[in-house]
Amino acid sequence: MTDWNRFRETQTLRESGHPAEALVELKALWESTLDETDRSAILQHEALCYYDLGQFDKELDAASEAVRLLPEGSRTRPYAEFCLACARGHADQSNLAVQELRALLKKHAEFLAADEETELRHDAQLRLIENLICLEHSVEPLSIANALKAEDISLEQRAELSYREAEAHRLLGRHDHALELYKEAITGPLQRSLVARSHFHIGTILYDRNAFSRALDEFKTAESLADPGNPDKDRFAGWVEHTRRAAANSETDGTVI
Repeated sequence: MTDWNRFRETQTLRESGHPAEALVELKALWESTLDETDRSAILQHEALCYYDLGQFDKELDAASEAVRLLPEGSRTRPYAEFCLACARGHADQSNLAVQELRALLKKHAEFLAADEETELRHDAQLRLIENLICLEHSVEPLSIANALKAEDISLEQRAELSYREAEAHRLLGRHDHALELYKEAITGPLQRSLVARSHFHIGTILYDRNAFSRALDEFKTAESLADPGNPDKDRFAGWVEHTRRAAANSETDGTVI
């Protein structure tokens, strides 16, 4: 019989910033569990630990096996399929992630219509928007976003939605609208990495308008928020130096934003 108290302890361990230790406990729990539905749930949480550790190939393997263990018709299969679609996106397989998220939302539409599954549907729609934007699609993400905005979504989801909308408008060249949405996103409870990217994109818009000193402030903020080891940090640092040189060579910085 699965020790669910121990399982919850591993969740707390991961959420407190110790994914490697949580992974060790989950693997031990998996070995002592025979029920395939329970094993699938454990593997889904292993996938989350691998994501935290930046081991996206292993995340994908764990998520794939979590789906394989569950028969079609299992009430927990939509969660496993969602986990796999997320892993596809993390592993730079956005095309497959989009396909699987669309299939999830269509195949399990009745299941996802239940009040208790609304959060899963919202999360799937947000990940669909994210992966579509990775593929440089803009119209479909904005259509999904408009529908989501009319629903009762959490403050965290609303902040992320503003960020994703900003991305879509930026792709369409609507920089004024994108700028306002990035600013809106960072006033909400937005994930730290997305706050950093919001400041970066605000900086690029300002830079393109020759507002170098203000762009520099945004790039510095983005760099300070990026986690060590994240490729974004080096990218943002490069823009800090580039903009310093541009500001030094510019005689004016009076663009009105």
